[in-house]
Amino acid sequence: MKMVLKIIIVIVLLLVVLTVLGKILPAPKPPAPGNIVTLPSGTKINTFTKGEGKPIVLVHGLPGSANDWPEFVEELVGKGYQVTWYDRVGYGHSSRRDADAKFTMQANANELDALIIAMGLESPALVGWSFGGGVVQSSTAARKAETPFIVLLAAVGSSMRIEGKRDTMKAAEWALRLPVLGGPLAKASITARFAEKMPSRWVDNQRSLLLMPGSLDTFRGEMKALTPSDLSPSDIKTPTLIIHGTKDKMVPYVVGVNTSEEIKGAELMTLDGIGHMLPLSHPTEIADAIVSFFPEKTVETP
Repeated sequence: MKMVLKIIIVIVLLLVVLTVLGKILPAPKPPAPGNIVTLPSGTKINTFTKGEGKPIVLVHGLPGSANDWPEFVEELVGKGYQVTWYDRVGYGHSSRRDADAKFTMQANANELDALIIAMGLESPALVGWSFGGGVVQSSTAARKAETPFIVLLAAVGSSMRIEGKRDTMKAAEWALRLPVLGGPLAKASITARFAEKMPSRWVDNQRSLLLMPGSLDTFRGEMKALTPSDLSPSDIKTPTLIIHGTKDKMVPYVVGVNTSEEIKGAELMTLDGIGHMLPLSHPTEIADAIVSFFPEKTVETP
């Protein structure tokens, strides 16, 4: 019994020391920024662009960053797209919102529309993942006749219901900051949350990006403001491809089914036994699906 008590005391002391060090030591270094674009509002957006051909813009989820897309970007570039992806406001190297600002999908959609104009992108296709799919559904660009198509990946939809207490990541924030143990705990947490194996580089970068000042505040603000029922996808006339996994633990598959029924002419691609992390777990399959559904929009590169 005394031995057990000693072990418990040692563990508690170790956690206390690591917690203190986590507050004192610098956070892990995040990935480098890309090109900063300033919107007319003064908001700065960290962007990346790669490839030549038809423009396409990628919108990440909640939380997230431009770091979510590299494998998928390479697939799209190889199929003849010019790909633009960016940190949504509040994440990565983009501006942070004021504490009293709106953390809604519509606020993000307004910034997406402004970014397209500021960058001079001509009628880009849009791809939104998870919360980013709600951003795309809320955007004016998704409703323009010249927009060739939109793709919604495991996207939130108007039929989605959020029940119970909303995640604030308080415990996760403590774990993320722990030196030595922070990395393994982050990997264990992500694996448990999504029930999927993620690339190591993504897990490590995700930890560093979440620990950047204001990132977790943005996460909490967006979770608090998240009201999928505000979405109005039924007035979207743009050709739409919806891709959703049947084992999605974050946005249930039925939400994708319902969204495909709300958007006239939308096509639903079902991924049996697949979860929420589609751009990371199945980048090739998603890129191939886009080419298959919109073959006239792409040109294979040699």
